Amino acid sequence: MKASSFRKLKAALLCSLVVAFGYTVSVAESAQPAAKSAAPAKKEAPAKIDPNDPSSLIYLDTAGKPAGVGGNAAAPASQAFKVGMGWHPQALAGTGLPKDKYGLVDWAKLVRENIIKPKASLDPEEEEMPPLKMDILIPAKGDYVNDVIYPHEMHTYWLKCEVCHPQIFVPAKGSNDMTMVGIVQGQWCGRCHNKIAFPLTDCNRCHSSPKKAAAK
Repeated sequence: MKASSFRKLKAALLCSLVVAFGYTVSVAESAQPAAKSAAPAKKEAPAKIDPNDPSSLIYLDTAGKPAGVGGNAAAPASQAFKVGMGWHPQALAGTGLPKDKYGLVDWAKLVRENIIKPKASLDPEEEEMPPLKMDILIPAKGDYVNDVIYPHEMHTYWLKCEVCHPQIFVPAKGSNDMTMVGIVQGQWCGRCHNKIAFPLTDCNRCHSSPKKAAAK
């Protein structure tokens, strides 16, 4: 065999060995079981809030003291604010508060049955104003729906007069051309109802005065 032919054969054998070795290594690596990915860390369950615990964060100010009992009124109750920004259904569920037919907390019933008695103001120097005991009959525009009895007492229990007057309601008879369409769109009563007050679908809670009663 010529030397040149021998060198060619040797080179061919060497190339074959390199290819075979590389393939073997590749197969061996692919046969290795995939490393198990680290199990995701379990999320810690949020601590339950006990509304009966006076030391709960929902009642504390930035200094860790019960909020609403004095101090700097301008300072934010940071801990209460941060906790309050979340939704805490367990805080309400654990209290056995009365519910309406929609399963929502009936805040009016809470007041009437003296279940709660919130502070009138966070300012200990502010004088508490009693609720205004005055009902207003608002005739419904339709013939087949009861008229509305608007109770100032319940609204002024929660709100100051300037919350509604004069920006939302002009305090003069006939000056508020209210419509249900406008209320549904967030005007007049719709500023609160359907948002933080009971829904507009609970018609009879407002339309509670029969038409014949107004005609007498």
